[in-house]
Amino acid sequence: MFPSKTKELLIFSLPIIAGQVGQTLFSIGDIIVAGHYSKEMASALGIASMILVPFIMFGLGLTFAIGPIISKKRGAKESTEGILWTSICSSFLISVIVIISLFIFIYFIDYINFPANIGAQIKSYLIITSPSVLFALVFQAYKEYLQSFHDTLFANITILIFNIINVLLNIMLVFGVGIIPELGIIGAAYATLISRLLMAVVLAIYTHLKHTEKNTFNIKIFKDIFTIGIPISTATLLEVLAFTTVTVIVGKMGIITSAAHNIVLNFSSMTFMVPLGLASAVSVKIAHSLGENNYSELHEYTKASLFISVSFMTITAFIYSFFPAYVMKLGTSDQQVINYGVGLLFYVALFQIPDGLQVTLWGVLRGMQTTKWPMILGFIANWVISLPLGIYLAFKLNMEAAGLWAGLALGLSLMSVGLSIIYYRKLKNLKELIH
Repeated sequence: MFPSKTKELLIFSLPIIAGQVGQTLFSIGDIIVAGHYSKEMASALGIASMILVPFIMFGLGLTFAIGPIISKKRGAKESTEGILWTSICSSFLISVIVIISLFIFIYFIDYINFPANIGAQIKSYLIITSPSVLFALVFQAYKEYLQSFHDTLFANITILIFNIINVLLNIMLVFGVGIIPELGIIGAAYATLISRLLMAVVLAIYTHLKHTEKNTFNIKIFKDIFTIGIPISTATLLEVLAFTTVTVIVGKMGIITSAAHNIVLNFSSMTFMVPLGLASAVSVKIAHSLGENNYSELHEYTKASLFISVSFMTITAFIYSFFPAYVMKLGTSDQQVINYGVGLLFYVALFQIPDGLQVTLWGVLRGMQTTKWPMILGFIANWVISLPLGIYLAFKLNMEAAGLWAGLALGLSLMSVGLSIIYYRKLKNLKELIH
């Protein structure tokens, strides 16, 4: 049973993983173009992106509930009528909240006291890209809907194709080509905005052509999305915000430190997308098994997902441990940035396996529609333990950025242990219900 579930889950998850990696490649493509433009733009773009990420991830967290909700209903042979339109409406509502919150935050950026040339670029980028949050969330809502019906190829191929389009737009708008003037970081912002808009339009057209569902609003499903999704959003926000806080702190340590940190963060984010994509896939499988009350199959999918996740993250830990300079050279040609980044990659290597475990277990628990306790655990691990420890190591023990990364490594390790305990307790309770 276990080998067959592993193979089935791997085949199902590969397009989703490819799409998740593609999402990160957007940021990596941006930062590589920025890195070849100037150190200042690489630093500003990295900080701006990390400020934007928590807002987007909070919104995306809500859409992560859509796939498991539909899958559970399908497993229980219940109607899913109205869920697509309800999901899109939910995405619009959360987008408005997120965008308003982002503009309020932008107003206070000057008070963070970034270097003048960096702060101005950060604000310009965020102002232009803020509306793209709506397009990102609508795209994800359609993607989650399709995924619950095991329709995964088109959405994820769209992401990969637009990676190429986004890089081309970046090159043209950042450096200037022909009649297009050199726009620097403003060009990168417009490239992101245009790419996200077109992606949402393309996937919307595909979905409505293939799935002829009536545009009806289902208030019960709307409530379910927010009941299950808000804890996911909050937990996602807490983790991402911890990384953003670290990025903001590092951003004030100097150009070399900030640039190295941003490159390292983008590469670690890319490898993280593999277990994140796997988590998204297994949440659908788990939810379907839950709807069927097939807890034995549910556990088999869990074991299969953890095996795949740990196997992959072991490989990435090896690469970051033994070939850090080669990894850094993919992101920059500046030797000072490379040397500093090599030290940071040591800590990235330490948390690869725990990070893979915790995000995969998060997907499992999403499928089981257990989101409250993981949210509480996320707050404790990231904000009570990880970040305070990182700040202490960075400033009291003079470890600088490395100290902050060490704190993050401990927090992710604690998350993996805590989520394992929550999973086994939930599974035990479910089994007791049928005996």
